[in-house]
Amino acid sequence: MDEQSGVIRGWGPIVSLGLMTCTCYGAAFYAYGILIGPIHGDAGWSLTFLGSIFAVSQLIGGFGASLAGRLLDRWGGQLIFQFQALASIGLLVASWMENAFAFAVLTSTSLGVMGACGFYHISTAIAGRVGPSSPGKSITVLTAIGAFCSPVYLPVGALLIEAHGWRPTIRIFALVAFAGALQASHFAAGGKSESCNGPSNQALRALRSALANAPIRRMLTAYAFAGFSYSTLLVYQVPIMMDKGLAVGTAASIAGLRGFCQLFGRVGVIAAIARSEAAYALRVSYLAAAVASLSLLSGNLWLALIYALLAGASLGASTPLQAINAQQNFNAQDLGLLMGLQQTIFAVAGAVGPITAGLTADLTGSQTPTVWLATCSLIAAVFLLSKASDATRK
Repeated sequence: MDEQSGVIRGWGPIVSLGLMTCTCYGAAFYAYGILIGPIHGDAGWSLTFLGSIFAVSQLIGGFGASLAGRLLDRWGGQLIFQFQALASIGLLVASWMENAFAFAVLTSTSLGVMGACGFYHISTAIAGRVGPSSPGKSITVLTAIGAFCSPVYLPVGALLIEAHGWRPTIRIFALVAFAGALQASHFAAGGKSESCNGPSNQALRALRSALANAPIRRMLTAYAFAGFSYSTLLVYQVPIMMDKGLAVGTAASIAGLRGFCQLFGRVGVIAAIARSEAAYALRVSYLAAAVASLSLLSGNLWLALIYALLAGASLGASTPLQAINAQQNFNAQDLGLLMGLQQTIFAVAGAVGPITAGLTADLTGSQTPTVWLATCSLIAAVFLLSKASDATRK
């Protein structure tokens, strides 16, 4: 009985991180997509203005990720999650702002800090260090819990907006995120550098050293191509399907199914890494996503369903696999800092993807180039990751 209780307590921080992940991603990422329309309709602020708020928040989160990772290495998760809790209070305050500029500044800053302090680059680094099992299994369990975020937040958010309006919905999400961050600061407070000397004294030197390593540089470039592709697909999957002839309701339902199918990819990671190295499993995941994106070109309902299943599972698998593969290659002494670097690169590429795809769609009047951009980016990621793995083995 004591041994069983010890196992349960050992997994406690991972469950706590999973709950924090759901509340943070829900408020700082998924919820915004369903809030834009109601905010535009009620406040009259342009969609370009509202979209720019989200883009700025992603850049703040991306560039703040390395700083948050550095703080994690030195102080552990408690301080990071306290910053996240303060940012969620900023989001709460933003919900009362009537002035567009004040709303934009508070919202973009709050969402950005929440992303820098609560996204997977932080939680997977902690899970890899404090988990009761291997880093791979601990990260997989964490991301499996996190996979419930999209299927829960999107429909619940829609119901809340319909019943109470967008401002009360933001307040509810902000308060839930605050609670998620506070519980993580208590139950998952560890995760600082395990080196007896702590993290390296010079963060910039640690970053330069990682980037000077050819296999790591290729791995990060592969992640950039993947970030470019995945963000493009997530933003434009519904417009692509509509462009190919599917009704908006059908396209939205298929997009929702894709989000749910991420859970299958997360669960399958444990079996995948038991049979092969994470880098190989990640290449298979990228290739599956490339095939899935091509299935959107036909406009056929059944092929679109295949896209939802295959792209959902591959995207779900890639999140823990990228973290596992990175942790196997990064210097453990500066893991938080380097995972932050990875998030910065992934986020910036993810911001460039939708902009590039939007420009090509405007120029050509078709979403077909969007599909090819996403597909070719994933194939490039497979090639670069293969080169990185070959160099590491040598």
